[in-house]
Amino acid sequence: MSVSRRLFLAALGVASVSGGSLARAGDLPQPLVIYDDELKNGFQNWSWAKTQLSVPVGNGKPIRVEGEPWSALALHHEPFSTEGYSKLTFVINGGMNGGQTLMVKAMADGKAIEADFAIQLKAKTWAAVDVPLKDINAAGKTIDTLIWQGQGAAYAGYYITRIQLE
Repeated sequence: MSVSRRLFLAALGVASVSGGSLARAGDLPQPLVIYDDELKNGFQNWSWAKTQLSVPVGNGKPIRVEGEPWSALALHHEPFSTEGYSKLTFVINGGMNGGQTLMVKAMADGKAIEADFAIQLKAKTWAAVDVPLKDINAAGKTIDTLIWQGQGAAYAGYYITRIQLE
């Protein structure tokens, strides 16, 4: 195969699979939507924080979350592989007060995978967040839950939407 053909195929993201055949575009992972105005694709709310799903805010319906110390928004699914995904993305707003510090983690077999990925929310400001799966030790693993956990103090309400794996 010529160098230019190899570069062309690489640019298309076509990979070899066993048997020497080429992967079809449909075999490549698509974004896995977890929440966008409602829970999607079999995800369930297993939170141990106060949550309200599909709260009308502007043109969308985010999740509203507030909680006691160490409580969390927890979105559960039957175990699935993160193979082919590189990041967790979402849009989040600190609500009226902001200042919440949240740890973003994945869980496997019902146990949190240790990672130190923290975000600080701003009042009345929507922010798009990209969390590399390697930074929460979830790259290429089988997981069952994604969590956004408050820290050692109660926290005021925040809003989160457009949650997906890419």
